[in-house]
Formats: sequence, structure tokens, C-alpha cells
Amino acid sequence: MIVKTISIIIILSTIIKGELNQVVQDTSASLIFKVFSIEDKALKRFGSGYIFDRIFRRREFHNPINFIPLEMRYGFSYNAGTNFLGLGGLKSNWMSYESEVKEFDGGKFSSRLGHQLDLDILKTNLAYYLLGNSWLDMHTGLNFRYSSLLFPSAIPEEWNVSQESWKLGEKFNGSMIELSWSQSLILQWFESWYSTYRYTYGLAFSQFYKKQNNLSGYGPSQSLTLGARYILDTGMTNRFAVGVDFKYSHTAIKKIKDPKDITPINAFTIQTAGIYATASVFFGGRRTKGDTGKMHYYTGDYITSKRFLEEFVDENPNHANIARAKKLAVESERRIPYQLMREGMSFDKRGMIPRAVEKYIRAKSLADTLLTGVIEERLREIAYNEVEKAEKWLNDGAGDTAIAHVTMVSGWYPGVRDHVKRFKITDLMNKGEQLYKIGLHNRALNYFNEALKMDSGLTFEIATYKHRIAVELLTMADQMKDVNSLKFVVYALEETQNLTGGLSNTNSRILDELKRKLAAKENYEMREKIDQILNKEKKEKEDEKFIEVGMVISEIEEIMGAPSEIISNDGNSANQLWIYRYQNGKEVFLTFTNYKLFRIEEQ
Repeated sequence: MIVKTISIIIILSTIIKGELNQVVQDTSASLIFKVFSIEDKALKRFGSGYIFDRIFRRREFHNPINFIPLEMRYGFSYNAGTNFLGLGGLKSNWMSYESEVKEFDGGKFSSRLGHQLDLDILKTNLAYYLLGNSWLDMHTGLNFRYSSLLFPSAIPEEWNVSQESWKLGEKFNGSMIELSWSQSLILQWFESWYSTYRYTYGLAFSQFYKKQNNLSGYGPSQSLTLGARYILDTGMTNRFAVGVDFKYSHTAIKKIKDPKDITPINAFTIQTAGIYATASVFFGGRRTKGDTGKMHYYTGDYITSKRFLEEFVDENPNHANIARAKKLAVESERRIPYQLMREGMSFDKRGMIPRAVEKYIRAKSLADTLLTGVIEERLREIAYNEVEKAEKWLNDGAGDTAIAHVTMVSGWYPGVRDHVKRFKITDLMNKGEQLYKIGLHNRALNYFNEALKMDSGLTFEIATYKHRIAVELLTMADQMKDVNSLKFVVYALEETQNLTGGLSNTNSRILDELKRKLAAKENYEMREKIDQILNKEKKEKEDEKFIEVGMVISEIEEIMGAPSEIISNDGNSANQLWIYRYQNGKEVFLTFTNYKLFRIEEQ
């Protein structure tokens, strides 16, 4: 971070001292690419701390394995006596006797091979249940174990000679049943498998003669196991694991119960080393959003990392490594501008400018002061490159497209807003010039006048065009019938007269003639309008109909409509009184005699 900051300061100083007025710059020479080439070298692929994390903190945010209801082992072992993992004969001190007898060497190699059935039950993560969190997947439970030799060897015949009660032909099978406390530790680096380490300590009970149930002994027993498990995830709440264990056990039978005095054995020690197939069922241990977020962190996707880590913190406030998750979330947030910047640079190099600008702007909104300056410089470069591109479109006649493009660029880089007005004025002038060239003078003048409203500095240039149009119109003044064209020529000549103080005799004659023609045309048009109005009024009067005495009932009804009330004598329809009532209170009475209107009255 310090190296990157110093580099930014140095490069910024260089840029300030250099020439900043170039519009087009090579991408590789841009400030942002210089800065981020340094950043990329420092981060490399996964960022600092990745290897350490993979080894020592790979699954620090996983859900703890909180309960192992059952873990079963079955396998084969080799009895080494007191000689740890030693082969060959047993040492003489592995068994002690109550009197001087011939030592029992355990028999042949095959006689020292045994098998064991080992059960761990109710193994619980006490830290998780007592403290609400767990730094290690350490479990405490009970262990039951049964073991015996597969091919037991017969005891020495000399024992029976020394004392007759010591049974002849009995076989030492070392059969044991143990009850122990079991403490195990699980270390998991990968989702599909884990390693396990276990220690047990307890009490062993042995019936070491194969056929003598009343001969037994007991003593302390302990074992050390290490192994690996492959996880079988069926999608259930609990999961299953199978694997292999290597186990060393040490059992010292120090107390012998021999009521019938059938053996000289006073104590013995059995040490075994073996390999075991293992199966277990457990709850917990699943990957969490924290693990996912950390993986995204080390692969450089800080946006996704921050989201997953914050969700993990919200959902697991009591997790043992919650402080570490919060730290990574804060660091992810700090690095997000750099991620967005690298994504923008990638789009930039491939010419995908809109997407690059989107990433740059997002990075700028989140960046610190130094990085903001670097981003602003690259946005300026891109903006002026885009203005230059739009300039070519404008000159090629695609003015609307050029204006729309520059307007869009000014939305994310306000420094080019002045170019929007310039583009609009240039487009109006270009359109006016094109229309002037094809003789559409009135439409050309509309564009010139609109451009003049936007920029008064165009007065002289637009006056030149107006003069050219006036000159062309003067040549065909006699044939002009369009009022607007006549008015423009008169306006142009009068402006010329005011500016120069006078006109030539020819132009003065033309001006007088045009004014006369314009006045005559205006008078004619005025008379035309008056005649139209008078004719319209005359026609309306002609269309009006009035009632007169002598009209029959049907004619009156056609003009006046149906009356409000009709009064007749004894149902005689020939003689009637019609009454019309209006909203203003006025009433009209029409008297009919012999079906004809006789009298009209108003009230």
C-alpha cells in the first residue's frame, strides 16, 4: 500500500509538470495503467497471505462439528509387548510372574496378531455448547473397545510341571473389554475430507485365558489414533464419513483375580499398533458464507467477498472467528475501488469504453483522494477521445448522432459540456449551409437564425450568408410571388442601406419596386380576406329561416322544432295554440287557425 501511494504521488507530480493538453493518449502511457501495473505486481494472483491462510486458516469460518453420535472402527493389530512397534520376540518385562517360571514369549508372529472393535459414542463439542462458539473441532465422549488375539499361543508346558494347578494347554488370547474417556481433534483443510487425532484413557478388563471365565484382570489403558476421513454428503442434516485409522494402544493389566490359582501370571502389558477401517456419522462442519467470502477475497473479487462476509457476520454473531470476519469485510471494502479499477482497465484495453467508464465511475465514488485523481485523469482522457470521435461524425454529416454522443459523455464527465453547445451550433450551421446550396433559402435562414440565438458571435458569418441569399433573390425579384421572400429581400436592402448610407440607383429602384409590389400584394391579400369574411356572413344570413303568418304547422315545426306545450279545443287539431318556453324566461305563443299560423306573440 505504501509503495503504491508513493508511486501515485511521483506520477502525479510528473503529470503536473508535463504537458496536459493532449487529447489522444496511448493507453499504456496513461497514469492509471502505470499505477495499477505496480498494484498488480504486488498482489500477483491471490494477494498476500493466501498460502498462509490455505495452510493454517483454510476453514476458519466453517460451522463447527458439534456432535458425533457414533464412530466405529474395526481392524487388525500387532502385539509388541513393551517393545514399541518392535518385531521379533517380546521383551521379558512384558509379563511378570508370582514365582520363578519359564518366561512366555507370546508365541509365533501369527500368535501376536489380533483384531479390535472400537466404538466412540456421544462425542460432543463441549466448547460449542458451553461457550457458544468453538475455536477447534475438539470432541469429548465415551469409548468402548473389544480386542483379542486371532491365533492365541499355548502357555509353556513347564508351568504345569512347576505347579499342578497351573492349567496345561491353556491359550493366552489377551481378550479385553475397555471403557474409556475419548478426546479427539478434527482438522479439515478441504470440503470432502478431514484428518482426525484421538486420545483415549480408561480401564481395561481382561479374560486372558481362552477357556477360563473365572480368571480375569484389570488395569489402565490408553491409546493414540490418527486417521483420515472422506465425507459422504447425502444432503441430510447429518453427514457420514468413512476412512482409515492408524492406532497405537497401551494396556497394563496390573491386578489379576485368580481364585483357583490356575496361572502364575501376576501382570502383563500389551502394546498394539494396527490399521482400522472407520465409519462415522456427525453433525455440522459445513462450509459457510464466511468461507465463501474469504475465497472471493483471495481471488480478488472484493465486492462479492464483502457481501458474503457481512451476511456471515449478521447470521453468526457468536462465531469464534467473528472478529477475523469483520476485519476481512472492512479490508474487502477498502479494496473494492481497486477491483473496479482493474475491471475498468480490462474493458478499457479491449476498447469496451462504456463498460470501462461505468467501472471507473463506481471506483471513483468509493476511492480515496489519491486514487480519485488517477481515475479523474483517465476519465478526462477518455472523454476527450470520445469528443474527437464525435467531431468526425459531425463533419461527416451525422450531426444528430454526434450531439447525442457528446451529450452522453458530458453526463459522466461535465468538463466537456461546452462542446455540446458547440456541436449544436456547428450542426445548425452545417444544415443551413446545405439547404442554402440547394436553394432552400427560407429553411436555411431558419437554421442560421437559430444558430445566431445560441451564439451572437456568428453575426458576421450569418450576415454574409443573408447577403448572398439577398443577392440571389434580387436577380429574380420580378418573378417572386412568395411574400416571405419579398420581405427578406426588402429587409436585406434596407439593412444594406443603413449600413452603407445608401444604395446604387439600380438597387434603389429595385427596393422601391419591391415595396410597391409587396404593398400591392398585401392589399390584395387583405381584400381577399375581407371578401371571404363578407361572403361567409352573407351565406350565413341566407341560410337563416324565419316564420311568417300563413305558414302551415309542418313548416313551423321544421323551423322552430317541437313546442313546449300544445293547447287545442275539444281535440280539434285544426285550431291550436303552441307555446315555446326558453331558459331566459322568454315565451313565444303561436296561434294556428285551420292548420295555418294566424298570430305571433312574445312575452
